[in-house]
Order: sequence, then structure tokens, then C-alpha cells
Amino acid sequence: MGRLAIHGDSRVDWVDAAPFRAQIRHLMAAFSLHTEDVAAAAGISARLAEHLVHGRNGRLTRRISPDIARRLLRLSDDQVRFLGRLRVPSGPARLRLEQLRRAGWDDLSIAVRVGVSAPDLERLATTATTCSQLLTVRLTAAARANEQASWAERSDRRADHWAAVAA
Repeated sequence: MGRLAIHGDSRVDWVDAAPFRAQIRHLMAAFSLHTEDVAAAAGISARLAEHLVHGRNGRLTRRISPDIARRLLRLSDDQVRFLGRLRVPSGPARLRLEQLRRAGWDDLSIAVRVGVSAPDLERLATTATTCSQLLTVRLTAAARANEQASWAERSDRRADHWAAVAA
């Protein structure tokens, strides 16, 4: 396993990250997914998935928590293949679509990002009661990525502001 780390009051055995990095890369290649898509489908943060796949500061992640490992283990090829066929209530996807629209994304940009047509997005926004789980996952991933980019932009502006104040 790995070293033990204290996490709150419980002890956590860390898990080797290499097999999970390979699993994410496989899912991305086999199903034309982005790192953010796999992260959303597994229920982990996009940043964690990025660090796991591409490393951080030139170093690959060596260990992950058992909870993250379990979430990734639950994400099988069959589940990902089934995402496109599984029909789910459209509410969560519609919410993510509206978040992206409020953030300034136009329907064509969203459609290209999530791999559907603009009329499909309009149907989702107006009349659809169900949609594919894959569309929900991709809209969630796009909204999360947009939130992360917005947060980073605000952080950069604050840093520029304080640098100007200090000068």
C-alpha cells in the first residue's frame, strides 16, 4: 500500500496512483472523453484528475486516497459506454447549461464543447424531460471547468490589484 497518513481522526492507507492514471488515460482514449469528463463521471475534482494524469510541477502524482481510488474503480468501460444510452432526468443538465449561458457561453460554443448540436441544447433548455447521462456529465465538466477558470481569473485580478497597491 503506502504510508499511513492522519486524516481527521482516522488513519488512511494511500494507494498507488499509477493504475488509476492508466485507467483515466484509457477511458479518455477509448471514449473520446476529456479529463474533466472522466472526473465528473467518477465524482472527483477535475483538478485532481488533471494532476493524476499530467502531474503537477513536472512530477506525477504517486499516491491517491482510498476514497478517490474507489470512485475511479467504480467507473468501468461498460459504465462509460452506457453513459450515452442511459436516460436521466434533464434537470441537472439544464442547470449546468444555464450556468454556462449565464457565464457568457453561446449555444454553439457549448454544443461544440459537449459534442451535441445547438438544437439539441435548445430542446434540453425548453422541452426535454430526459437526456443522456453522458450529456449531463459533459455539461457538468464544462461548467466546473468554467468555474475554475473564473476563479483563477478573479484570483489573478486580486493579485494584480494588491501588487499595484503595494507599489
